[in-house]
Amino acid sequence: MTEKWNISNYFSELTRIIRENKTSYRDEIIELRSKYLVDAPAPIVAGFVSQVSERHQNTLNKINELASELEQAKKEGNPEKEVTLLGMLRDAIQRIPTPGSVPMPVMAVQPTPEPQEKSELFSKASTQYIEIKRGSVGVEEIQQIQTASKLFLRFMRDKQLHEYTRKDARNFIELIRNLPVRYGKSPGDRQKTLSQIIEEAKKQDNEYATLSTKTINRHIRNLANIWKYSISSDDLEDKKDNDIWTNHIITPVREELTDRRPFTDNELKILENTPWQPRVHINTVRQILAVASYTGMRLEEICRLRPCDIEKIDGVWCFNIQTHKDEKGRIIWDPKTEAGARIIPLHPFLKSPDLGLIERAENCRKSGKDMIFFDLSYDKSRKKYGVQFSKRFSDFKTLAGLPAETVFHSFRHMVRTKLGHRTGGEKYPTEWIDQILGHESAGQGSRYNQGTTVQNLYSVVKTLKYRDWNPMKIMRK
Repeated sequence: MTEKWNISNYFSELTRIIRENKTSYRDEIIELRSKYLVDAPAPIVAGFVSQVSERHQNTLNKINELASELEQAKKEGNPEKEVTLLGMLRDAIQRIPTPGSVPMPVMAVQPTPEPQEKSELFSKASTQYIEIKRGSVGVEEIQQIQTASKLFLRFMRDKQLHEYTRKDARNFIELIRNLPVRYGKSPGDRQKTLSQIIEEAKKQDNEYATLSTKTINRHIRNLANIWKYSISSDDLEDKKDNDIWTNHIITPVREELTDRRPFTDNELKILENTPWQPRVHINTVRQILAVASYTGMRLEEICRLRPCDIEKIDGVWCFNIQTHKDEKGRIIWDPKTEAGARIIPLHPFLKSPDLGLIERAENCRKSGKDMIFFDLSYDKSRKKYGVQFSKRFSDFKTLAGLPAETVFHSFRHMVRTKLGHRTGGEKYPTEWIDQILGHESAGQGSRYNQGTTVQNLYSVVKTLKYRDWNPMKIMRK
């Protein structure tokens, strides 16, 4: 296919025009350019001009100089000078080679410039990743991703993902290693510099506790997933330079080493004899503590129980810990973020009329209440129902004089310990305990009929016994 531009023809025509003794050929040269060079790639034209200039620079300069002087002589009306200059111009033109006398200059192949790498700004990439994750993970996991993203933007400049290096990642890790464990709990933290935050923490306690290894690793994992998502969606090149979050050695500065442990029998007795402070109804308190003692469920799982979450399965009353959705089918809470979707048979104590838990669920169902513990307030900032109760239980435990290593989660540790010891000589696999507690080691067996039967799980739950602990005896102050 013949190309629209043709440097050879342009050069030949240009030589012909000059040889025809024309002293004014600007219009014809413009026409030549529009005819032969209008679509010529700029690098090729530039290369041609460069090579011609190198070979004939002196001749071309002389011709241009004489042509300019000739034009000036015509304007001045000096015919003698015109004749002299025209003769000199003819001599210069005679020195221009004919089109076929020399080979046309070979056009240098211009290297194609490497395309510059582009990627999304971190702020945009993280927002896209969060929106993609909505609907497939629980609210808590979304909050954790948001926290990591905000923390990153809080201390790092917003750049395109490919512009960040492993050094940037390391600098960020070093920054958050020094953050107080309570960072972010106060709205005022947003307006403070890192130095101010650390200084205030030191004023309260010079050996203040910093973020734990678990928390730092969670932030790194969530940030790394933003990079992985961008690579999978072709917004970021999959290459070593963009792998900035792997293989970092994480060591906390001053991690809290207080281990949470199970309650002892004596501590349970002390709790039983401690008056409960107002603000949460005493029946709600008794039922929540009973559920925790005989299932090992997490506090938020208990506080979120709905009437439909207590049902008979294969003839056995069970808790059905499952995903919660709104009217439009969007996920608003998902226990799967903690491997928590599971079936837990009710212990005989939880079915007793004295406790009234099944009756309460039925009354809530009839009256159209969404939650069994409807008297608990919802914390909008943390999107949890258990925040209020957690604070009240902490006050209750402190009033009882129990040590710092005992918390509400101690009930869960206690159930795991009791079931694991099999003090009555019972024989059942550890995987059944994991199914009841929703531990990740249970894998897909966390759901009933995917691990063992409801009857088998019920046989495990029934082994839970307490020497002298009855939540029903707790009295209101």
